[in-house]
Amino acid sequence: MRLTTLADSSAQRTGIALVLVGAFCFSLAIPFTRWTDGLGTSTIAFFRALFGFLFLCALALASREPVRQVLNRGTVRRLVPLGLAVSATVMLYTYAVRHTTAASAALLVNSAPIYVAVLAPLVLGEPRARYTWLSLALAFSGMALMANPARLDVRSSELTGIVAAALSGVGYGLVMLISRSLRGRISGLTQNLWSNGTIMLVLFPWALRAPGAAVASNLHLLIPLGIFSLGLSYLLYFQGLQRISAQQVSVVSLAEPVFGVLMGLVFFAEVPNALGWIGAALILASITLITR
Repeated sequence: MRLTTLADSSAQRTGIALVLVGAFCFSLAIPFTRWTDGLGTSTIAFFRALFGFLFLCALALASREPVRQVLNRGTVRRLVPLGLAVSATVMLYTYAVRHTTAASAALLVNSAPIYVAVLAPLVLGEPRARYTWLSLALAFSGMALMANPARLDVRSSELTGIVAAALSGVGYGLVMLISRSLRGRISGLTQNLWSNGTIMLVLFPWALRAPGAAVASNLHLLIPLGIFSLGLSYLLYFQGLQRISAQQVSVVSLAEPVFGVLMGLVFFAEVPNALGWIGAALILASITLITR
């Protein structure tokens, strides 16, 4: 019994670490996306998926992990909406990063825990974590302080970016729930390959319209954008979902807004005010609480 408890504890810590590193990799989309020049949102999202897909194919070959698994009607019915949900999330988030602040984009995409916390017990039959509501209260209090909605001008051009970021949070929540429902049947690597392939298929017409010279001049950004912020980040995220509950993943992933704020601070001189720093501390406190 003690060995089982220790093994469960070790698996949980590993899952938490995987999700945290995945959140950091995902936040790298902010600088890489903003540094691109002369490419539209759909084109950036396509090449991000392309290089993420190629990275995962190389990883599958190197590790000799089989990606052909049992595909029946039940799993396909989940994989198709998973790919579409990831596609929508990536598109909306890419647009948001280019049209609003790093902090706002990262914060609003992480509104996903609201949907996961409410729906996971109903859809997946997971028991509600003991500290879910307290952790979410701390997390979203922190997010509100960091976003500082009192200063938001709804008439500004930033509004479309904020709306896109909020909608990407809905897509992100769906990704969490669908991926969790596939646990034990389809590996994280297979899910990721399927998701990236879906993005490429959906956005291929827009990629054909992109000027070749513009794509070539941005390859040094598009390649790491795909590898780190899509391929590696989602792979680590899916692997984390194999070890901890969707509700725990949803709250641990709130480290991403903190990383997003740091990206804005380091690369774009977007300095949060005092409330922003307090909000970041509350989010970290919520992560510590939910992982107990």
